[in-house]
Amino acid sequence: MHRKQWIFDMDGTLTDSMTVVWQGAPLELLRRYGRTARPGIHDVLLSMGMVEGAEYLIRTYDLPVTPRDYEPAMRQVIRDLYKKVELKPGVREMLARLKAEGVRMCICSNTWAEQCEEVLTRLGVADYFEFFYTAQGAKSKAEVFREVLERLGGSGPADAVVCEDAVYATRTARQCGFYLIDIEDETSAADKPELQRLADQYIHDWTQLDWTKL
Repeated sequence: MHRKQWIFDMDGTLTDSMTVVWQGAPLELLRRYGRTARPGIHDVLLSMGMVEGAEYLIRTYDLPVTPRDYEPAMRQVIRDLYKKVELKPGVREMLARLKAEGVRMCICSNTWAEQCEEVLTRLGVADYFEFFYTAQGAKSKAEVFREVLERLGGSGPADAVVCEDAVYATRTARQCGFYLIDIEDETSAADKPELQRLADQYIHDWTQLDWTKL
């Protein structure tokens, strides 16, 4: 194996959290305030950023919170839901093998870094990762990938691996020239044909990884 730097997304890639947490969080928040979500709420929120989504929920459901109060309330909901999250099949074995091969690994996720570390610590795999990076803010995903690769000591994207489940990040990783592994997830089922086209390996779970190509 000559690719010694691996950049992992967490939600939907290592953990089964896309449905449990990111689809479940708005519904749980509304439930805590005695509100019932309307049909199609996920499609509506999917087209919005976090700030816009917060404003939409507060306005549409007349939530008794200010935009400033919303973030800590939602973070607590998310933190509670993450307690139900598990690793996807084959993750422990895959990470152990990479570590044994001398691979340097990190998490690069839209979920804030402290939450990623908390989840993966509970699941017993946090120590495999050198750092946890929150991929939000003004930087593009391409800038983020280049920055974390540099922190991992990589010489270039062709000799590094990005592991993803989301099509937008997959497109960016492909454009940057990384070796690309995509894993199937229920929430990205509609994007499966494009993910299969873009990825060097598209797998159902981590037990299917072809180590001979790495």
